Amino acid sequence: MNNTNSKYQLSDGLIRQNIVLMSGTAIAPVAVCATDYHNAVALSVGFTIIAFMSIMLCRLIPKKIVYTIRVVVYALIAGLVFIPAYLALNYLYGEEVVQGLGVYLPILAVNPLILTKTETRFSLRPFHLMTLELAGYITGFNIVCLSVGIIRDILINRQIGSIDLDVGFSVPALSTAFGGLLVVGIAAGLFRGLYNQAKERKAKQEEKEREFQKLLEEL
Repeated sequence: MNNTNSKYQLSDGLIRQNIVLMSGTAIAPVAVCATDYHNAVALSVGFTIIAFMSIMLCRLIPKKIVYTIRVVVYALIAGLVFIPAYLALNYLYGEEVVQGLGVYLPILAVNPLILTKTETRFSLRPFHLMTLELAGYITGFNIVCLSVGIIRDILINRQIGSIDLDVGFSVPALSTAFGGLLVVGIAAGLFRGLYNQAKERKAKQEEKEREFQKLLEEL
């Protein structure tokens, strides 16, 4: 396996097309549900189960089937996968935590990552590259979700999970959906700013290398 190609596939969903910070297709569940560490972990586990199992099963749908029918089948598969995912979360984290996720847990089952990218990206890749790319998207979501949950847990509850922290202040307003959107929005702005700076530095470095190579050829 080409290492450069593998790194690109993994980092695509992790950074360049992060579904929370870059494309924004999964902002709502994170902003509303990741109010503390425990909720963020439950949401991340639920997304991992739903996305991984759904896309793996959707890949098996024959391309001979009409596109519109395939998309409907993808939605049905994701809906069926949601059932064991819900039961697993209920068993692992308890009914109270799962109920706290509300409608945003089933919303993950109809995320564009499953309904759109299965058709336009994942089904077109060799299996090993598809798995790497999918792992990047899932990991990217989970890192952001957990980070937002931890930040809000510290600022709202002055703790991380069951570990108390003496931060000296709290911001209860961050427990609201607006507060979540504020945290995610700031994170997205910083993330995109850093990404664009890194992209510009890389472009300048490549330009210098091309000029240097051209100079060597002239000599």
